[in-house]
Amino acid sequence: MKLLLVVAILLTAPGALACELSLVTPARSVLKQPVQAKAALADDILTVGYSVSSPSLNARKSLGPQQHPYMFDVVELFVTFSETGFPYFEFEVSPFNQTFQVRIVGRTLHQEGVDLGLMSTATVVPRGWSAELKIPLKSLGWNGDPNAVRGNFYSILGRAPRSYWSSFLPKAKKPDFHQPQFFQPLLQCE
Repeated sequence: MKLLLVVAILLTAPGALACELSLVTPARSVLKQPVQAKAALADDILTVGYSVSSPSLNARKSLGPQQHPYMFDVVELFVTFSETGFPYFEFEVSPFNQTFQVRIVGRTLHQEGVDLGLMSTATVVPRGWSAELKIPLKSLGWNGDPNAVRGNFYSILGRAPRSYWSSFLPKAKKPDFHQPQFFQPLLQCE
């Protein structure tokens, strides 16, 4: 219980470092710096907190058949422990705490809808929402080295035209979050 309290304090402490997500595409957005992410590691649990500021939500309280969180407002986290980027793991959470998990084994091989151990919460607040993701890393093959925890923080927001945000991707004409060559150490956003 004390460990969870320490992580909660780390994620909400004033002055704690956070990574702001930058606009990837389109070239402009009415939203200005709408997403921040913080990461903390305790034992083998990676805890990532997102704070999203937006005047409106593009979200549904329940998803229909063939609908996934990424079709609406969502925060996403990609995690790897490999220098090559493969395999890596994708975790998505919507404002209503709908989740989606994917294991990406290689450029053309991925397994969708798998249970990778994600525990999450999401809260809608006036003019935005927040999400917290907890991921057990050892079950994903982590060797215990905090420096090996790499990946990227992402968010997709709004209705058409949707805006795509990332901590480490450069601007692009077409959004593509599946670019492990841009993964960085996640714990720099503590």
